[in-house]
Amino acid sequence: MFSSVNATNCAGHIVTLFAQIALGSLLLTICALLHVFVVVGSLPFLAIIGRAMRRHTNVVRNAVLLSYGVVAVVVAHTLQIWAWAFVLYGVAAFSDFPESFYFAIATYTTLGYGDLILGPGLRVFASFASITGLLTFGISTGLLVSLVTRLMPQDPR
Repeated sequence: MFSSVNATNCAGHIVTLFAQIALGSLLLTICALLHVFVVVGSLPFLAIIGRAMRRHTNVVRNAVLLSYGVVAVVVAHTLQIWAWAFVLYGVAAFSDFPESFYFAIATYTTLGYGDLILGPGLRVFASFASITGLLTFGISTGLLVSLVTRLMPQDPR
């Protein structure tokens, strides 16, 4: 069963295409910068943990370091999903916050189940959540691949 949400109004005004693009671009930029700052901000702590773990075996040290990297990217993504949910709720895209949060997760992760559908007044805006997820998942993948590459033992050949 599909539930269609009429979201053509934002505080009683029709949301123009330009407004959707502007607001979506702004939130995309804020979220991408938030993601970068969380990831880059975690790097000094990663170095501290690495130095503190020198006495442990490589397996334990590498597991702790990689776990820390995963936690950092999960925190960054979670903050962004919350931001999208609050904004979607704030522009009255949904009548309650749990629906906004659910829609933000499904859209940000590009799963898009289709059980909640926005009206034409916010569809373009909400599509920026998918772009945000795609961009920042790429950044997260780059961080984790870089971390795994540094932690892997060198090929002795």
